[in-house]
Amino acid sequence: MYMHDFGYDTHESIEWARRNSDFPVYAVAIYLIIVFYVPEHLSAPFDLRQPWRLWNLLLALFSICGAAHTVPHLAKTVADRGVAYTLCEPPEDWYLVGPVGMWVSFFIFSKIPELLDTVFLVFQKKEVIFLHWFHHVTVLLYCWHAYTTNNATGLWFCAINYSVHSVMYLYYFLSISGGALRTYARPMAPMITTIQLAQMVVGCGVTVGSGLLSARGPCAVDPSNVRLGFTMYLSYFVLFAMLFYNLYLKKGGKHARKPREGEAETLCGVDLNKGDASGFFHGARRPNVNDAPEGAAAPTPAPASPPAKSSPPSKRITRSATRATKRPVGRKAD
Repeated sequence: MYMHDFGYDTHESIEWARRNSDFPVYAVAIYLIIVFYVPEHLSAPFDLRQPWRLWNLLLALFSICGAAHTVPHLAKTVADRGVAYTLCEPPEDWYLVGPVGMWVSFFIFSKIPELLDTVFLVFQKKEVIFLHWFHHVTVLLYCWHAYTTNNATGLWFCAINYSVHSVMYLYYFLSISGGALRTYARPMAPMITTIQLAQMVVGCGVTVGSGLLSARGPCAVDPSNVRLGFTMYLSYFVLFAMLFYNLYLKKGGKHARKPREGEAETLCGVDLNKGDASGFFHGARRPNVNDAPEGAAAPTPAPASPPAKSSPPSKRITRSATRATKRPVGRKAD
C-alpha cells in the first residue's frame, strides 16, 4: 500500500492479496476448528461481556466510517454516469485511488478480524448457528476473490455491507449492554432482517446485471466471481427470508408459531421461538445446578432417606386382593 498524488492507491495491496491468496483459507480452517471443536473442551464460559460489548461498538464505528466514505462516492457516480458504468468500468478508473480505495481495502481485510465475532460466542459458550458461521466463511472467501480479480462491482458490495453493518453492530452493542440501552435495540431487530434481505436483493441484481453486460461486450468483471457472488447472495436471501417468515409472518404471534407440545421448530440451528430477529446469536441454555461440567463426573446424588417404617399389614384382606396376588405377572415377587 502506498500514497499516490496525496491519495491512497490500492494496487500494491491488491498484489499482496494475490500473492497471499492462501491466507483466507488458513483463517477459515482455524475458524472452523474453533467453531466445531473448541466448545466441547470448554468446562465453563468466560466472562467476556465487556470486551464483547466494546468489540461490537468498535465494528459499528468502523462500519459507519466506511459507509461515510463509500456510499456518497457510489451515489454520485451513479447519478453522474449511470448504473451500467458502475457495473463495468474498471475499478482503477473510478474508485481504487484515494480515500475510497483505502476504505475498500479496509473492508476486504476486515473480514479476517471479523471472525472474532464467533470467537466471542464460542468462549462464552453461546450457540453458533449455521447462518452465522456460513456467512463469515463465505463472505471472507468471496471478498478476497473479488478483490484480487479486480471487479467493477466491488464498491457496490462494500458500500452496502458497510451500511448494513453500521446498524447491525450497533444493535448488538445495545443488546449486549443491557439495561436501558437494550430497550433501544428491540425495535431495531425486525429492521435489521429487512435491510439484510434488501442487501441480498441488491447483491443478486448487481451480479446478474454485471454478468449480462459482460455478455454483450467488454466489462471489468470476472465470470467466476459473478457466479460466486450470485450463488452467495441467493443463498443468503433464501436463509434470511425463511427466518423472517418464521419469525414474523407465520400465525401464532410476533415470532414463529407456537409448536405443538414436544415439537421443536428450528431453521439452520436457530430456535425460532427464542432467537433474535437477525438470527446471528442466541444465549446459551442456562446451566442447571445439577449439570456436570464437560468432561467431569456427574454430581453424586444425595443419599435417599430411609423409608418410613410401615405399620403392620391389616389382617383383613379382601377377596379381590387375594385373587390379585395369586394372578401370575411374569416375575416372582420378592
